[in-house]
Amino acid sequence: MKLNTKINIVSISLTMVILISSFSGIYFLYEHFAITTEAEHLQTRALELTTAISALEQTEGIDMVFRAYIPTDGAIIVQDANDKTLIRLQTTAEKIDVATQKNELYTVKSVGNIPYIAISTPMIWPDEQIVEAKFIQPLPTITENLNRLFIILLLMTLLALVPIFLASQLLVRLIVKPVTKLTTTMERNIQQSSFEQLAVNQRSKDEIMQMTSTYNTLMAQLEDLHDKQQQFIGNASHELKTPLTVIESYAKLLKRRGTENVEVTDEALHAIIQESANMKHLIEQMLTLAKSAETTKITVSNFELSSFLHAIATNVQTAYHREIHVKAPNVDVMTDESMLKQLLFIFIDNARKYSDGFIELQAFVDEYLHIEIRDNGIGIPKQDLPHIFNRFYRVNKDRNRKTGGVGIGLSIAQELALRLHATINVKSELGQGTIIQITLPLHGGNPHES
Repeated sequence: MKLNTKINIVSISLTMVILISSFSGIYFLYEHFAITTEAEHLQTRALELTTAISALEQTEGIDMVFRAYIPTDGAIIVQDANDKTLIRLQTTAEKIDVATQKNELYTVKSVGNIPYIAISTPMIWPDEQIVEAKFIQPLPTITENLNRLFIILLLMTLLALVPIFLASQLLVRLIVKPVTKLTTTMERNIQQSSFEQLAVNQRSKDEIMQMTSTYNTLMAQLEDLHDKQQQFIGNASHELKTPLTVIESYAKLLKRRGTENVEVTDEALHAIIQESANMKHLIEQMLTLAKSAETTKITVSNFELSSFLHAIATNVQTAYHREIHVKAPNVDVMTDESMLKQLLFIFIDNARKYSDGFIELQAFVDEYLHIEIRDNGIGIPKQDLPHIFNRFYRVNKDRNRKTGGVGIGLSIAQELALRLHATINVKSELGQGTIIQITLPLHGGNPHES
């Protein structure tokens, strides 16, 4: 069942239930008040008759008194304590009688399809005995009015269906039409592999506008991810193609000439090993980059800053025989130690690759943790600085090929910085070196007691 059909059925059904319940209440309330009013009139008539009878000293001519108070088209029946009828007066040819309940104010009963109301009241007979007088009156006017009211309410209910249907159609237009438009656009995007967005009514602030804005944001993100994926695949294919071509060429060379020429063999094996290492390094960095895009849990721990930085410097010095000068205060900091270590390794490794002298690693703490990595290397051209964090972007392809760089490391660093809520600022001049400034928030920073 379509949404517009559901909305029409639900809205019309709900409104009909409300109307029927309301009109039924009106009908039965009118019936109750009308009958109660007639009962009160009969009670007044009975009280006046009781007063008149109590003034009589004998029963002679008492019928005339009762005839003055007999209801129109009704009857008065007087019975003694033994249920003997003393007087029975009625203005109709057909005998009528309605049994009354002593605990009820009035009794309503249909006699010959005509509703009658009856009340009974005690009175003192002229001979001092207590008798029961019953007043019976037909209710044709009330019946006619109730019939008219029923027809009016029924017509009102039927007439109300028109605006109810129009209102439901308007509701369908307001709700279903945007949903249908969204569905059609999504189906078209699926069929055409496109990322079409919807027009947003900025004047509207309802849920439909929010849904449209959310959909447009999703499409923009999907389009951006698609473009990045295509770029990533193209760049990765290009980067993998080069070492594979080199490996293939030297493998064919060895196949043609064999291994008799030692120099050619050494050159070929060296190139194959070098390019295989480059490929392995590229694949490892691509996997690291893919993992960094996933949701990674941040594990915050407390550690001492100076010893943390000295340990990193020692590892780099041991592996690459490069001198690193560390300057940091003895303070405790709180952040993800593993992610911060990986982030610093990337920048220190870049400084090692593109400089020959010592590397400076400095840090200080105020409201934030500030870490600075400085080298005196070749530097980065000004026009390249805005692009260095792009995947596979390389300032100098020949130089990067020699150092084994493929342009992924800084992209990984940026992903790590985002997860640590850190900011990275790069300052560099050609021939003067590069300064990497990392700033990240802390949950601590108290002086360390040694």
